[in-house]
Amino acid sequence: MRFYLNGREMPFKDGGYEYVFVKPYQRHQHQVVKKDHGELTLQLYDNGVQIRTLVTRDEAATIINRDIAVDFKNFKIYILENGDEVKENPDGSVEILYN
Repeated sequence: MRFYLNGREMPFKDGGYEYVFVKPYQRHQHQVVKKDHGELTLQLYDNGVQIRTLVTRDEAATIINRDIAVDFKNFKIYILENGDEVKENPDGSVEILYN
């Protein structure tokens, strides 16, 4: 099975990656739509973040409507806001330089 995040192929991580929101949210909505070809999960947050994940037999693809930074060392996906900058470290971790 192949995994994609915002169009970029990602390595598999048992248990998945943790989402870290730079701008916190208070409420969110979660909906799952099941069809014969796969399952679409929609997550809408009151801070404006939208996450859509389509899982089929062969792949899982997630689209987040924000810039992201992936911390491969700590298995976290940072959901950034406008103006945030990212410093990628050689060990696969990242540092977020907040706006």
